[in-house]
Amino acid sequence: MKILITGAAGFVGMELVKSLLADGHEVVALDKVEGGLKSIQDPKLKVLIGSVEDYDLVKKAAEGVDVVIHSAWSFAEKAAETFKVDVVGYINVLEACVEQKVKHFLFPDSTVAYGKPVKIPIPEDHPLIPEESRAPVYALTRVVTFKLNEIYYKEKKLPYTIFRFWWGYSDERIPGGTLRKLIDSALKGEVLEAPSEAGGSVLYTGDLVKAFKMAMLNEKAYGQVFNLASFYITWKELLEMVVKLSNSKSTIKLVPEQEWKGPAFMTGRWLLDTSKVSNMLGFKVDEAEAKKKFEQSLLNTIKARKEALGL
Repeated sequence: MKILITGAAGFVGMELVKSLLADGHEVVALDKVEGGLKSIQDPKLKVLIGSVEDYDLVKKAAEGVDVVIHSAWSFAEKAAETFKVDVVGYINVLEACVEQKVKHFLFPDSTVAYGKPVKIPIPEDHPLIPEESRAPVYALTRVVTFKLNEIYYKEKKLPYTIFRFWWGYSDERIPGGTLRKLIDSALKGEVLEAPSEAGGSVLYTGDLVKAFKMAMLNEKAYGQVFNLASFYITWKELLEMVVKLSNSKSTIKLVPEQEWKGPAFMTGRWLLDTSKVSNMLGFKVDEAEAKKKFEQSLLNTIKARKEALGL
């Protein structure tokens, strides 16, 4: 199978590239930067440098491709820039898929589209309330692109599958500025604060990749949105792990959520209902193994912060 991965040098993209190449697939990797892709020596890999904003490049990248996994998105703060990449760029990829007769379009999405949890566990048919999101403009782009997928499937016969997750981690690290700052505070022995009862369903990238493989060209997955998660963890539990693994003298202070003044990412109970992907695709998670991998990844992240701080 020939697969195009956009955002291929990113956190999710790299995991997909490596795993799909290992399975023997031919991979076209498109990204603005080469990043870790340059370290992959595989004749089945073709790397294209550029943006999804460049339609001609995207069309070229999609030539002869069976499946497209669109994992490119912006981290822009300005609304115009966010829409340029996350909506206009998205449309470019969809149009290229139609023109090149791609068989299946898949997208790793964010639970930010839900806005804020009003049903717990959060099902896939949860209301989409972007204006209530911690990042409302970005959340709005996720709602727009979801509707675009529905339109392109209905009018242009492009099957899509969307996977939504809250926060991902790999074998090597757990990304994100919020965690990085918390670890830095722990290494300095500062008081660690978190909103009480808040937390979320984290996702191991190995489980993410497994879900994509199960969905590719699987008609059961066409036109579907699936929540993905490996296990649920509260911020209190996470901070306790940080203190233990870093040998910190920090204490943990829980703050009622209505009084919380810290990062918006830490608010809410993002407990995802994953029964749909389990029932429809047979997707299963080894929760005990996922927790072990999370702890090791957290330890790796702490070590990296120690080195960065010269400790």
